[in-house]
Amino acid sequence: MKLKVYADRLSQPVRAVIIFCEVNGIDYEEIKVDLANREHLTPEFA
Repeated sequence: MKLKVYADRLSQPVRAVIIFCEVNGIDYEEIKVDLANREHLTPEFA
């Protein structure tokens, strides 16, 4: 089972999580979210 990381690469905390996963060999799936266009406020994320 992969960890799902909802990510906007402009977010420093998200980059830190991705770096942590890479360094520690954690298998993850990056799901891109556009925070600038308020995609995180759409019904899928409610």
